Amino acid sequence: MVGLRMRYRAGTVLALALAVWAASAGAAAGPAAVPAVERGRWLMGTLCTISAEAPDTAQTAKAIDVAFGAIARLEKVMSGWRDDSELARLNSRTGGEEFPCSPDLFAALVAARDLAAETGGAFDPTVEPFIRAWDLRGEGRVPTAAELDKARDVVGYLGLQLDRARRIASFARTGMAVDLGGIGKGIALDRAAEALRAGGVRRALLNFGGEILAAGEGEPRELAVADPADRLRPAVLLKLAPGALSTSAQSERGFERDGVRYGHILDPRSGQPLATRASVSVVAASSARADALATALLVMGRQTAAAWAMEHRDVGVLWLEPAGEGVRAWTWNLEGVTAAPGARVEWMRAPTTSRGGVR
Repeated sequence: MVGLRMRYRAGTVLALALAVWAASAGAAAGPAAVPAVERGRWLMGTLCTISAEAPDTAQTAKAIDVAFGAIARLEKVMSGWRDDSELARLNSRTGGEEFPCSPDLFAALVAARDLAAETGGAFDPTVEPFIRAWDLRGEGRVPTAAELDKARDVVGYLGLQLDRARRIASFARTGMAVDLGGIGKGIALDRAAEALRAGGVRRALLNFGGEILAAGEGEPRELAVADPADRLRPAVLLKLAPGALSTSAQSERGFERDGVRYGHILDPRSGQPLATRASVSVVAASSARADALATALLVMGRQTAAAWAMEHRDVGVLWLEPAGEGVRAWTWNLEGVTAAPGARVEWMRAPTTSRGGVR
């Protein structure tokens, strides 16, 4: 999780997702098909596209503009890349100093802290000191052991103190800071979907740099998840009913020093970049939840992620690992997952074959 200049997540749902959905929707709808309106806008450092349908195309276009506006507003609240964001002002506070939050920022902090507790700290919004130590918003650097120890002293989600009655945030220790990069796009997608519903949109597919949210009723959308070693090569197809899909992986971003490759996803418990080449895709009811859990499960590692998934049957998980010219695949709580045409997939834990989606 590296801030709200939202990075492309390697192993994410490919751009062909929109084309697959549009083709299937048109074929199923027949002559009474509701027109779709498609728009894209560069937001939070990445491309956000919305394909939405409603009886009135002008009304739909207006609703999409409102949805994009909601995301743009949240960037000014949650961005770790902007010195003028509300989050930046919070992060400048010393230990114990109270910070009155806007409703948007406080809701994001509550969601992030709750997910940190649910994952035992595998997702942790207070990882910002580690991000600074590794210079992950710059060219990257390898911190000294002393620098990591200093950062480790001020990382820990329990130190993010939230007064829900007064909407006040504070840090237990000076030097603490929050990064919302591991959940921010998800929060923004959820808010955009709310704007679309309020605008009368019946059905929509939102793609935010590979984070996918399917809103509204109707047939599931078929989406492709890439090989974690090659983001342009589809590996697995899955069907997404109303809900969210998020993927985390390491292959696209990071930096190299002295012949060593360092990934961009940090283990908040150690401060070290993850060494895994795997990707994790999460299907959940909300984008915020899917976004944070994709990072958390990758941090946990496959065995712990499997145990966690088996205790949380409302969350679908796809774990991919490169293997020769193909991938090994594990699924938990997912139905109807198949290999992409031409892909070499070795099913280590085979999916069930019923209608698709989360069991």
